[in-house]
Order: sequence, then structure tokens, then C-alpha cells
Amino acid sequence: MWLINTQSLALQEFVDPSSVEYAILSHTWEDEEVTFQDINNLEQSGVRLKTGFSKIVKTCEIARQMDLRFAWVDTCCIDKSSSAELSEAINSMFSWYKHSTVCFVFLSDLPALENSVLQPNSARRFPYSQETFGACRWFSRGWTLQELIAPDHVEFFNSRWEQFCRKYDCLEILSDITGISRSVLKSSSSLRRTPIAVKMSWAASRQTKRIEDRAYSLLGIFDINMPMIYGEGHKAFRRLQEEVARETNDLSLFAWRAALIEGGGAQVFRGIFARSPAEFSTCSGMRRSSTGIEPQREFTLTNKGVRFETKLYKHTQGAYVMYLGFTIHGNVPVCIFLKRTVDGFIRSEPWSMECEETIADVDKHRGVFTVYVQKEVSLQEDLGFQKRMHRSFRISIGFPTSLKLETIEPSPEYLWDRFHSTFISNDPDKSFAAKLHIVVRGTDGTFNETFPLTLTLGWTSTLQKPFAVLYGTEQSTKMAKRSIQNVPPSDFPDLVKDDVDWERSHENEFEHTISRVCLDPRLQSKEVHFIDGKMMVLHRGIRKSSAWAANFKVELETHEGDNGVVTYCASLSGELAKLEGRDAVMNAYSYVPGRLEL
Repeated sequence: MWLINTQSLALQEFVDPSSVEYAILSHTWEDEEVTFQDINNLEQSGVRLKTGFSKIVKTCEIARQMDLRFAWVDTCCIDKSSSAELSEAINSMFSWYKHSTVCFVFLSDLPALENSVLQPNSARRFPYSQETFGACRWFSRGWTLQELIAPDHVEFFNSRWEQFCRKYDCLEILSDITGISRSVLKSSSSLRRTPIAVKMSWAASRQTKRIEDRAYSLLGIFDINMPMIYGEGHKAFRRLQEEVARETNDLSLFAWRAALIEGGGAQVFRGIFARSPAEFSTCSGMRRSSTGIEPQREFTLTNKGVRFETKLYKHTQGAYVMYLGFTIHGNVPVCIFLKRTVDGFIRSEPWSMECEETIADVDKHRGVFTVYVQKEVSLQEDLGFQKRMHRSFRISIGFPTSLKLETIEPSPEYLWDRFHSTFISNDPDKSFAAKLHIVVRGTDGTFNETFPLTLTLGWTSTLQKPFAVLYGTEQSTKMAKRSIQNVPPSDFPDLVKDDVDWERSHENEFEHTISRVCLDPRLQSKEVHFIDGKMMVLHRGIRKSSAWAANFKVELETHEGDNGVVTYCASLSGELAKLEGRDAVMNAYSYVPGRLEL
């Protein structure tokens, strides 16, 4: 660390800055600042005439009055021609301000006091209106955030270098202007107890000359070190969030909100990370929840995205809700919405964050999911994901109490969102097919048997239409008197067996096959009937017949949503009835092919 000798204005290097007392300057840069090379060549013509030189002189003068031999000014105490020294300085900046004896805040755009006769050490009312004080550029600069928080002793000076206040004397005003809590302004040690989203909100409206510095200026606030890569642009802020994620399990890191653009144009899908501190602008009032409902806080950075071990809840819009363990606006739970994709999850509706539904009312025993959420989603990817939601198939199952869904096996499994019972299209412009093997158990008194079904559905690009067909499946059963109407014909193609080959190598063949399913009435079963018969011999030789009839039906509905997104819903229903009497049983078997000796 280079320090200025307050007597000679010569630079002196210190390996351990904590071993020396020094004053430090916080200011906004102007034209004609004095550089590291300038301060080492003070006799060079024109250096002392630069506008910025007077700030160095005045800083050293006030420091001498406080018996401080050294001072630090960022314009001339960093050799910016050395990338290594610049990186070290940026990573050490918070520490340098924290360990300073005193920090002078020079507000070059704050007018001089009308009464220039001030008694610096006497108690007095704040001499400026909050509006005038808060309008200073210093409060909008990115770097000055840590320069306000880190040092314990801060003195404020106006454009005439009149000291008019100390930080400790105007905590309330500073808190109102910056949004920073008084506890943090009193002591930077309170930073560790402050939610990440709240700390991000302090920087939401602050600006820096270079995009990367919006991230680099926050390193000390989060106690993070990382290399400087000027030229990476907005990636710097994502790198900052990744470094923060490695050091904490604070889920408020993901509690950002994207701007909702009037008239549309906002991305519907985003990654898990924010793009700038501005997206945390609404988080200043966020608090840790006191409801006792604690989220799973484990998450890990991986090459597949951010891995969460978490509970997920259903959302009415077909998304997942992930509770972050914070509240805002009183007791409104802070949640984010996730959408399933072929490769994992992405954030959905990023302009929404609060969940009006009470998380405490949901199932507390819900299992923990392992999910991977993509780190970033570009505009082009967003359009692609919206397209993938196009022509997805949701399965709705409604059975009476006598029928219970026992197992369901999707194929291809990687396209199946089991939480919302939805198949996601891999490419909605191409023909698509999926299949569910379903086993339903029927119980009615002494009757307790299973009914295996196969639901095949998809969309054909040639015919531009969806389809859903339902068949019963033969099985080896101890029910010798079972009959089934509508089992798959022997020539019914397996549209899912070689999913990868169908889609890539045999695209034309697949298109022809799937179109044949849609056109051939023999391959268009929508209902399946099972008859399980039984004969009882009563006393006196009177014989009585009974049977159980199970009927299943699928109906396909089309729904048109926003942005031209079309989705389909395949509704599977069923019923189980007991038939008694010879005539009833015979009539049932006349409808469903089979044989029964009565």
C-alpha cells in the first residue's frame, strides 16, 4: 500500500498498512486528477496546477492537524499501469478504509455554508436539508458505498472544505438517504448479519464509469476476493454472485426481481442469478422469516447450474414455487418461480417474487427435491424455452374412490415433469410422441385387481394436430375371466422405443408413422373396457353371476395462452361398477369381447 507523507507529499510503501495510522480520502473523481506517475514527479511542469492536486494538499493539511503523518488518496496512491497492483488495491479497498484512522468525505458539489464560522467540536443542528445533502453525486457513486460503511470515523466536508458533520452524528439522515441500517453505519461488523439481498439493494441505484466496477466495488461489502477482468462486462456481476454463493447459504442471493417492461419485451425465463444490483432495488425491507417454516438452505455451484436440495410447491400457473425463507411487505413470503425444462430448471416470471399464498399452509412433510437451476438464460434461449412450452402435454387424472392410481411410468422420462404431470416438447416444430404406462387399482368390497393402461400422445407436424390414444394392456393375471375391449392392434407402432433414432436418423420414417396413427381409425382408441367375471353357486343349486366392469376414457383439450403458446391437456377418467345377475353380466360381455360360462 502506497501512502502519502503529509509533510513532503512523497509516496512511501507499506507492506502492512495496519501498522501505521493514516487518513483516507473519499470523493468523486473530477477532471485533471493527479495520477501515481504525477505524484512521483511533482516538479514536472503542470502537475501542481491540476484541479485534483488541491484535494491532495488539503487532505494532507487536515491530516497534519490531526497529527497524522500519512494519507491515502485513490487517484495517486494506486499504480494503475500495473494490473496486479490495481487488482490488489481493489480487493483490499474495504480493508484499507476500515483500518484508516479517519476518513475525509469531500463533497465537491455541496455548497459552502452561509455561516462560515463553525465550531467543529460543538453540538449543532445539521446545517443542510436532507434533500440538498442527498443530492450530492457522492451518494450515487458505486465505490463510495464501502467508503461510507467500512471506516468507523468519517468526517464530511463541503466544497469549501468546511467540516460540517461526522458520520456518527447524522446516522438517521445517512440511513434515510442510502437505505443502510443504522446498525451497519455504526459498525461494519453488522454486515455479516445482513441478508445478501438487502446489501445488494444499497447498490441498486449507484453507478460506476465502467460496467465491471458495479461488481468490483462490492467485493468488500461481501468480504469476497476475485480477480479483475476488465472487458468482461456484465459477467463480472455474475462472477461476484458465484463467489458469494461459495461462501454463504443465504438464499436471499436469489431474491432479485427483473423489471417488467410495459407493452411486453421482458424475458419470461431467466437464470438463477441477477444481471445487476438494480434488480435488488425492492429488497431493502426484506427480513428473515419468523414463521418457523425453514427452507432447505443447501445449494452448490456445479457445471449443470446451481444445485438445490429444497422443497418445492405447486403454483397455479404450472410452475414450481421455491420458498427462500424471507418475508417482505409485512409477512408476505419471498419465493421464486421455477419452470422445468429438458435440462433442468429455469426461473419463470422473474418480475414476480412474493407468493401471496401462505407457505405455512402447505404440506410440511413434503419431500426434498434435488434440482439444478441454470445460471443464465439469454434472450435467444428465453425465446427457445417459450417455444418449448408450446405444444406441451399435461396429463389430468380424475378417478372415483374405487379407483386408485398405483404406478405411472413415463417414456421418454427426460421429457416428463412429474410434479406437474406434463410432457415437455423437445422441439415444438417437430413431430413428437410420448407414452405413459399406467396401472390403476380397483377395489370394491372383495374385489381388488389392477388395470394396466397405455396412453400414447403426441403431435404431428404434417397434419398439424395433436393426438391421444388409450389402450388396455394384456397381463398375466389370476383372473381367468377377464376380457378387455381395445388392446393395441398388432401393427400399432412403438413411437417411443427408439426416441433418439426416431428424432434424428429416421425423421421421415417417424413422421410417416406418427401420421398413420392419427389417420387410421383402428389406431385411435379413446376408451378401454375391462370385464372381470365371477360365478357364485348358491344353495339348492341356484347359480348367480356377477362381474366388475371398469371403464377408462381419455379426452384431449387444446388451450391457447399468451404469446401464441398452445398447450394440450389429456384428461383420463374412469369408473368401476359391479354387475349382478345373469342378464347384466351377459350384456356386459356382449359389449366387451370375451367368453364366460354361466
